[in-house]
This record gives sequence, C-alpha cells and structure tokens, in this order.
Amino acid sequence: MNRKIRWGVLGCATIARVRTIPGLLGADNAELYAVASRGKEKADEVKEMFGAKVSYGSYEELLADPDVEAVYIPLPNSLHAEWVYKAAEAGKHILCEKPLGLCAEEAEKMFSFCEEKGVLLMEAFAYRHAPLVKKVKKLLDDGAIGKLLYMESHLTDVLTDMGNIRMKKNLGGGAFYDMACYNISVISYMTGKMPVSVKAMAQMDPERGVDVGNVMIMQYEDGTLAMGYSSLNSYARGYYCLVGDKGRIEVPCNFNCRNQVSFTVITGGHTDNVEVLDEEANTIGVMCPNNYMLEIEQFGRCILEGETPEVGKAETLRNAAILDMAFADL
Repeated sequence: MNRKIRWGVLGCATIARVRTIPGLLGADNAELYAVASRGKEKADEVKEMFGAKVSYGSYEELLADPDVEAVYIPLPNSLHAEWVYKAAEAGKHILCEKPLGLCAEEAEKMFSFCEEKGVLLMEAFAYRHAPLVKKVKKLLDDGAIGKLLYMESHLTDVLTDMGNIRMKKNLGGGAFYDMACYNISVISYMTGKMPVSVKAMAQMDPERGVDVGNVMIMQYEDGTLAMGYSSLNSYARGYYCLVGDKGRIEVPCNFNCRNQVSFTVITGGHTDNVEVLDEEANTIGVMCPNNYMLEIEQFGRCILEGETPEVGKAETLRNAAILDMAFADL
C-alpha cells in the first residue's frame, strides 16, 4: 500500500472546498487529515463534508498537530507569507495558492525561510500538472510550428460579488494577482525565459482601488513578443495561442479544464493576395484528469521520493519578477 502524506488545510475557502480538497481525496498518496478555519463551526462542517480526521478552530492549532505533514494554504494573497512562515516554523511542507507572494522579493524570502527550516514549498498552479499544457510545450520544443515569434493568453470572467476578496485591495485583490498570473505563468513556461521589457495597462475600479482588467505586452531578447489579457468583468474565456514561423497552436481551453479536451496545430498554409489557403489543421485530443489531484500527487512524490517540484522556485520567482515589471509600468 502506498504511503500517504497526512495533509492539513488552512482555511475553508471556495478554492479549497470546490477544487483542491476533492483533488486531494482522489490522490493515491494523500490523506485529508485535518482542516482548520477561523471558527470551529465552519471547520467542523468541512470536516464532515469531506471526511477529515480532525478539525480545528484556528490555524495555529492545526500547525501544532504533530501528525500533520503537509499543509495547503488557500488564504487571501496578502496572508500567504505570514502563514508560509508559520507553517515552515512548525516543520510542515507547504503547497500555497498562487500567487505565492505579492512581489518577487517576498516570494524569495519565503523560499529561503523554507529552505532554512528544511521543508518543501511549491506554488499551487494546478494547470501546470495537466497533460494538456505539457503536450503543447513538447510540440513547441519539437519544432511543430517552427520558431516561436508571438504568444497570447487570455483569462477572463465576470465577477458579480463585489464583496469577494478579489475586490479587496488590502487582501491582495485585483485581476493582476488573481488572473494575469495565469497568463504570465503559461507564457513564461512556454518561452522558458525572462522578458527584457514589460508594458502594462489596467482598468481600475475607482471605488475599491483594484484593477478589474489588464493588458500586458512582453518582449524577449530574441525579439519574441507575448501578450496577456485578463479581466474580472468581461465574458468568461480561457485561451492561449502560440504563433511560429511555420504554424500556430490554438488552445481554446480553460486553464483547469478536465476530461477530454482538444487543441489545434495549424501548419502548411500559404497566402494568395489577402487569403490564407491550404492550411492543415490537426486537432489533438488530450485526456485531462483532475489537475488538482495531479498537483497533490506530484507534491507528495516530492516529499516521499525527492521528485523535483513541477512548479519550482526559479519559475515562481521569474513569474513574480514579471508581475513586478508590469506593476512598475503602470
């Protein structure tokens, strides 16, 4: 029987209840051992809902439990650093929701502290564990569309609850932190490098002081360009596209899609005046299990077998630095 990591969850946020805890329950090397909330009643409710062994009315109580080996942190962005430090001090391995830190400097200090305490830290980008994005990356690296010249990524949604934490500036709200981080992540993963310049524009909510929409344009040393658009107030869409000198790859899928999905590799076309003719479109199907389950299993293997985190320190710090560059341009 596989050894199972005993997990504790610090908080009963929607992302934990709807996505990560169900994924954890399906993982073959994980056990939902403990849940904590700021009140015992909520923690008890989630414990019963998912069958955790114990529940706590404070995060500190959970961290003091010696049976908890790893924790998942789904707290508001502004609280990530505080609870990563406290979890590391308690000797727990940590999977923390994205964005890990509010800036690259904060994220780097979090990694350094965890290294000092001998615990693992990984930023939770569940989509990065999916077969879909890995298949697209392999095709790009294998030259399916030639040299990459341009990439764009879109992630949008309509947020109707103005009391949501995404609309609270003091909690690290806004589309840059909540949505643009996905665009940065997938572009950074595909290019594998840091841009030399970043231009950014934002649509602000004047009452709440957070951005509800933004555009980022990135340029790389070799001339490659990339663009990201994210929004909390426009029609829901997840999409990214890579354009090379020999074709393009279109991925019209939400980042955390599951089950059977498909994307298209388009090559072979030629222009006649203003028309593009004779394109060959190859639709590729991919079966995506629960990305959150894959994320939990992968982090478990990092703890048990010494596997390298799929979302590693260098990638997280690069993405945080790109976001810093965007904020600096506003």
